[in-house]
Amino acid sequence: MPAEAPEYPSTDQLDRDIAVMLAQDARQSFRKIAADLGVTEGTVRGRVKRLQSAGLLKLVPIIGIDRPTDAAAISQGNGPHMMFITVRCANGRLDHVREALLAIPQVSALYDANATPRLVAVCILPSLDHAAEVMNQILALDGIREAESELVLQSVKYNAAVGPIATLEDLALQSSD
Repeated sequence: MPAEAPEYPSTDQLDRDIAVMLAQDARQSFRKIAADLGVTEGTVRGRVKRLQSAGLLKLVPIIGIDRPTDAAAISQGNGPHMMFITVRCANGRLDHVREALLAIPQVSALYDANATPRLVAVCILPSLDHAAEVMNQILALDGIREAESELVLQSVKYNAAVGPIATLEDLALQSSD
């Protein structure tokens, strides 16, 4: 029996504006967000709390690669490093490989690609040594036919508001807990 879609509270433009501002810089204060949007700090705090409680907003620390201090570290090879890994799976092994990749903590995002059976993993890693370790770990997985990695050299444009933080399945699992 398929799981029912969870019920979510309605959102309005203010909720979306707050989420976009937090996606751009989650470190900014509620006071600054309130001033920029023309509402009170309490309104922003209440909206964020409601969205978090409903599972629609999740604030998590990530390693940024677009700050000037990070650019200097990257140019010296010290990280952090973003790596994309494209994996081609052996026939009939896509589900097995997907589950194995999801179990690797360094895999920050995983996508089914248009050419099946192919997956694309995104990893944020503190060093090139870690990148090599993760790549070796992935190459050792049962069901991998081929894997290619690409390191991001420079973040030209990034907008965290574009990609979802969680899938509907993730949200359904949270609501059943």
